Amino acid sequence: MMKRKHSATEVKEPEDRYILVAVDYGTTFSGIAWVQTARPEVQTAIVQWPNDEGSLEGKTSEKVPTELYYDGQEWKWGFEIPDNQPRHQWFKLGLDPNHKNQELSLLAIDHPDEKALPPAYGDEPNEVKLTTAYLAKLRSHTIKLLGRKLGDALLNTTKVRFTITVPAIWDDAAKARTQQCATGAGMGREIRIISEPEAAVIYALDAMDPHNLNVKDCFVLCDAGGGTVDLISYEIVSKTPFVKVRETVPGTGGAYGSIFLNRIFKKYLEENLSDMDGFGDDTLEDALAEFESTLKRKFTGDEEKVVIRVPGLVDNAARGVRRQKLTIKATLLKDIFQPVMTAITTLIKSQLQQCKQAKAVILVGGFGQSPYLRKCIEKVVEDDIEIMQPAYGWTAVVRGALIKSLHDAAPGATRVGITTRRARRAYGTTIAHAFKSPKHIGRDKWFDGHTGVWRVNEMIWFVNKGDELNQSAPLETSFSQTQEVSKGLLSRETIELYAFTPRGDERSPEYPCDAVKRLVTLRADLSAIAATQIPREMGNDGKLYYVLDFQIKVAFFSAHMEYSLWYKNVEYGKVKAEYA
Repeated sequence: MMKRKHSATEVKEPEDRYILVAVDYGTTFSGIAWVQTARPEVQTAIVQWPNDEGSLEGKTSEKVPTELYYDGQEWKWGFEIPDNQPRHQWFKLGLDPNHKNQELSLLAIDHPDEKALPPAYGDEPNEVKLTTAYLAKLRSHTIKLLGRKLGDALLNTTKVRFTITVPAIWDDAAKARTQQCATGAGMGREIRIISEPEAAVIYALDAMDPHNLNVKDCFVLCDAGGGTVDLISYEIVSKTPFVKVRETVPGTGGAYGSIFLNRIFKKYLEENLSDMDGFGDDTLEDALAEFESTLKRKFTGDEEKVVIRVPGLVDNAARGVRRQKLTIKATLLKDIFQPVMTAITTLIKSQLQQCKQAKAVILVGGFGQSPYLRKCIEKVVEDDIEIMQPAYGWTAVVRGALIKSLHDAAPGATRVGITTRRARRAYGTTIAHAFKSPKHIGRDKWFDGHTGVWRVNEMIWFVNKGDELNQSAPLETSFSQTQEVSKGLLSRETIELYAFTPRGDERSPEYPCDAVKRLVTLRADLSAIAATQIPREMGNDGKLYYVLDFQIKVAFFSAHMEYSLWYKNVEYGKVKAEYA
C-alpha cells in the first residue's frame, strides 16, 4: 500500500463519492492502483495477482505480465499462464499500426520471443480483441479485490471511475482505439485517458519535491520499461503554490526495453552452454529467472565478474561452470547490455540537444531503476546534469495516473500540473480556394454554384508539429456551409480533419497527398442553430442560399481531443468524432 500526504492547500471535496482506478496498460507488464475520493491520502497499488494454481492473490508483484493464452475454454492471463505455454504478447503495439513497425525496432526483429504466438489472421483474435479481453481480466480482478478490501456493500453503492494510460507518441486514432477497448472491457463509457510520460512526471515531481530544479530549468523524463522507452522534455514554469511544468520538446521513443536484455542473454546461454551435459529447459528457465529478478536489476558495471545459477550443468572450468554456477566476466555482460544501452542513451542525447538549460534526467519505469543504465547515461551527458531515480519508479506511470484522476475529481489534491504540451504532428483540414492559373493547373477542381467560380482544395494547417498547446485555450477553425434554401434547413455538416507527421524539418504539404492521413470525421449538428439566425444570399446562379459561417473549437488534452460547435460566440454543443 502506498500513502501520500499532500500540502496544506485546501482540497475541494468531490460532489460525488468515487473509487478511482488507474490502469497502466503496458507493452510487457501492466499495473493498477486505486483510491477512494473519501480518503484521498490512502492510495493503493495492487500487488496481488492470480497464479497458475487458481489463487486470486497467489502471486505478489508490482505489475502483471501483459500476456494472454486461450486454453480452449477461457482466456488465461498474466501469471495464470503456465511457463511452458505459448502466449499472445505485444498486442498493445498493434493498436497503433502507424507506429507498430517503428516501435518494433531492430532489437525486436533480432531478438523475438520464441513463446510469442504469431500475428493473428483469419478469424483469430486481433489486437483490438486481445486488448479488450486483457483489459476485461484486469477489470474483473480489480473489482474482486475491491470487494474483498472494501466490502461488497460499499462497492455496490460507490461509482468506480477508470483512467487508462497510453503512449504519448501514438496517434490520436490509436489512443481513441485504446479507450474504446477499455469501454468494451466494462470500464465504463466515461473512461479517461492520460499519456504515460505525463502520468510519470506527475508522480515523479510529486514524490521527489524537486528542490534542486528552479523556474525555467528543463529536465528530460525517460520512462524505460520492459518493452518500450518513452522520453519527453519539460520546463519548470512555477514552484508555488504548486509545481507547474510545460512540455518543451515533442516526445520520442521506441522498442528498446529491458525485455531485450533477457532475450540477448538467453541467446548467449543457448549458444555457449546448450551442448553441455545436463543442459535443459530447467537450466535455461532458472538462469533467466535469476537474470530477470536479480542480475539485470542490480548490475552496476563495476563488478569484475558475476555468478548465476545453472542447475543441472556439470563442472567445466573452460566454460566457467562450477557447482552448478556460471561465472561471467563483467566485460561480457556489458556486451550483452550494449545494444539496449546505446539505443536509450542515443534517445536521451537527442532530447538534451533540443532542450535548453537541461538540469536533470529523471528515470522511471522498471528498467529506469537500473544502476548500470544510470551509469551509462552519466557517461554521455554533461557533468552538471543530474540523474534522478524516484522511488517506486516501475509503477510511476500508474501512480501518476491515479494522482491525476484524484485531481480531476477533487481539484487541489495534487501538487503538480501540466500547463502546455507540444504537438507531435500537424493537424489541418481542406479549404476551397478559387482556381488560379498557373498555380492550380493539373489540380482537381470543382464548380461552386453559389459563387460561380471553379475551386481547388488546399490544405490549411491550424497546428504544426512542435506548436505549444493549452487545453484551457481551444484552437478555433472556421468553416462555411452553403445550401439552397429550397432543399430545406441545414441539418448536419461532415468535416474531415487530417494529420501529417513530418520527418525532421519537413514542411506540411500545401495540397492533399498520400502523406496526409485522415485523422477524424466530425459530424456537427447544425440544426441546433435557429434558421432565423442564418443569413440568406442570392447565388450567382440565381438561387437563394443559406450561408453559415461557423467555428469548430478543438481542445487538446493529455491524450485526447474534444470538439465543440460555435456560432456568433455561442457554443452549440459537442461535436461527434469518428476516428479513422
